[in-house]
Amino acid sequence: MILRILPVLALLGLAQCNKNTEPAAAAGSPGLTLVSMGGSPHFQAVASRLEVGGASFTYGEEENVAGLLGAFMEEAFKKMPAEEKAKLPPNFSFQRMMALTGFYSIKASGTSSRKVSEGLNHHRSFAYTPEGRKGFLTLSGGPAEPLLTPALAPQDTDLALEFPLHLKDLMAEAWPVILESSPKEQRAMIEAMASARQPMLGMSYREMLEKLSVRVALFATLVPEQTFSAPGSAVTFPGVNAAIVIDKLGWIKDVLKTQVLPMFQAPGSPVEVQEVNGAVVGRFRGPMGPPPMDFQPIFTLDAAGDRLIIATRPAYHDAVMAKDAKLSSQPDFARVWQGMPAEGNGGMFLSKRLMVTLIDVLKTEAAASLAKSTDKDKSANEMAVSLINMISSHARYPQAFCYANLPDGVLNVSNSSIPAMNPGSLSSITSLAVISSLVVPALSTVQQRGAEAKTLSNGRQVLLALKSYAAGHGGKYPAKLQELIDSGALTKPELLTLAAKPGEEPQPWLYDSTLTPDSPRISIVLAAPFTSKGAGGKETRVVIRNDGRAEMLPEDDFQRVKDFYLR
Repeated sequence: MILRILPVLALLGLAQCNKNTEPAAAAGSPGLTLVSMGGSPHFQAVASRLEVGGASFTYGEEENVAGLLGAFMEEAFKKMPAEEKAKLPPNFSFQRMMALTGFYSIKASGTSSRKVSEGLNHHRSFAYTPEGRKGFLTLSGGPAEPLLTPALAPQDTDLALEFPLHLKDLMAEAWPVILESSPKEQRAMIEAMASARQPMLGMSYREMLEKLSVRVALFATLVPEQTFSAPGSAVTFPGVNAAIVIDKLGWIKDVLKTQVLPMFQAPGSPVEVQEVNGAVVGRFRGPMGPPPMDFQPIFTLDAAGDRLIIATRPAYHDAVMAKDAKLSSQPDFARVWQGMPAEGNGGMFLSKRLMVTLIDVLKTEAAASLAKSTDKDKSANEMAVSLINMISSHARYPQAFCYANLPDGVLNVSNSSIPAMNPGSLSSITSLAVISSLVVPALSTVQQRGAEAKTLSNGRQVLLALKSYAAGHGGKYPAKLQELIDSGALTKPELLTLAAKPGEEPQPWLYDSTLTPDSPRISIVLAAPFTSKGAGGKETRVVIRNDGRAEMLPEDDFQRVKDFYLR
């Protein structure tokens, strides 16, 4: 699938002039020919983004790879045991999920690598998408633009990471797939939940995702003179200053102005808010703790610049806002950023100090684990120590990565201490790994959302049964949920329990039997006995309130508001 044609690239110019039907001999390379008949129509488009003559070059036609892989997985799915199929969403299709990844839009791809200097290798890869990026590939946003890192990151930055949050295009493709993959009886509920207007946002969650298109940058600088230790760990960590920049706020500005700022401006707020040069600046009135946790967060909402900057300390905030002393003037950054695209969509920089610190932390943790090893896990810990020692030589150099959306594809460029590896022998494994990393989370999300919708629906039915029971029993809920079945108020015993995952033992609802229909409307009557992963990976829990509302409540909020009798 991947052609090793490094010597042929030197003759790309001849390829454009050669109109003969017979292969032309490559000048100065006896036995090597430049293909003119049966040549790839995409080769030059990919090769023009790469480099010739380095340590590695690969090229491959990708147009049919995703389709073949999808078809193969579809056939394998047909032969899966029925109990395994039942764990996947209804109407599930590998072909549909493959289309959602966007790999069908990649017609060809290639890589190149060369050694720049001691400890620095320049790698490039290009995915050719002449008909535009589709599916998950649209998450990287629109055309490449000037990156935020060189202009905003302070000179002493150790970690700079920036990326787009662009869901608009993906939502247009993914939402129909999500609905189709959900049980028919739950689609209306899922649609209603996603379309319900959220007062704080001024729009529904679906509208929010369809409009979300911002660029985020994170900057962090180590503070070696401040250290702290994690509980139960032998590792000592340096302190840190950090800032987050959200660019192209758009509609988020209105939410911040109308919903968030009024909370900060309320009497007794720990945040002091004022207007400075047309921007809104808010800062905590004092540190939040003793060193190294003496953070004093500060933010600037620049409506005119369409940007929000939040920093851990005022001095670091000022360094981000300043026009000089930027990361671009740091020698290590200037060296490792050579050859990067002039404009991009995302990127990362890791300083030598950060790399060395990370390796030191890993070495200390691995050594501590080895010292406490039992005979059973000693060999595994010894292997971990050996591996860390082997890669530690690469930690003596800074690293840089960047990707850019071009009119005909996506270009990835990196300057790294990791040497070139010939990907030809690993191409199939790599393709599977990349596709799996995209498809599996998507499937998991669809399954999880379907399970949550079913749990919410079941909880509402139990609550209706509770109110029906109370109407005939003096306005009181039963002491135990089983009484709903015994009294005939509920006819489906399976609604009284729920499982965290398919195949797991169902558990009873958490239930507050002290409540009545006249108790406060926001009281939590029922709650799931387990949590699940919500947006951003946060733990959430299904709760059913006394007024009939069924919602996913963040676990921190649940623990704060739950009643003692909910058990």
